[in-house]
Amino acid sequence: MDVLATDGLKVLSTIGFFVPAAILIGLVVAAVVRDRRLSAREEAEEATRLAMEREEITGSGLGAPRAD
Repeated sequence: MDVLATDGLKVLSTIGFFVPAAILIGLVVAAVVRDRRLSAREEAEEATRLAMEREEITGSGLGAPRAD
């Protein structure tokens, strides 16, 4: 009976270690993925803004004359 109790405690302690560790790893992975998505979105918005500014400059007639 004592061996069964000891084995049960080993299983519980193993679960008690690996489940929180897996949860922590999952949270870290989710945070990294979220950060990369936000960074990519910010870069895309910045690129769009710069393209719009560049288009305004060349479209306003201040650029080089058109060769018709």
